Amino acid sequence: MSRTVYDLIGLLAGVAFILALKGLSHPKTARRGNLIGAFGATLATLVVFFYANPDSSLPLNNLGWILGAIVLGLAVGVPAARKVQMTQMPQLVALFNGVGGGAAALVAIVEYLHLGSEATTAEVIFTVFTVIVGCVSFSGSIIT
Repeated sequence: MSRTVYDLIGLLAGVAFILALKGLSHPKTARRGNLIGAFGATLATLVVFFYANPDSSLPLNNLGWILGAIVLGLAVGVPAARKVQMTQMPQLVALFNGVGGGAAALVAIVEYLHLGSEATTAEVIFTVFTVIVGCVSFSGSIIT
């Protein structure tokens, strides 16, 4: 598959996430919003799994790391979600949101280090912005 196809699938996943947020804003459409979000997450995961990096000799990039992260997330998330009572669910969602923000910040830091001196001004600005948003999400969710 060409890079354009991967980019279009990634764009579709992003649109699905936006539609999911819109659906989650009302109780009547929350179930549909959740399903749309799951669809977007599945698309995004498949793009990451099957994107062929021209700089890599591996057919699937970092598959072990990706599967390990999924297993770790399931090992922590499923028991936590089953143990928490419904009245504590907002706190659990805040904690999961914070972990996601922290992960985004860490990924952006690593990407910033990877860019090196070849980075354009736009890449640096977006990467630093991502670090800031991820750190704010992490710290705000932990304080809650």
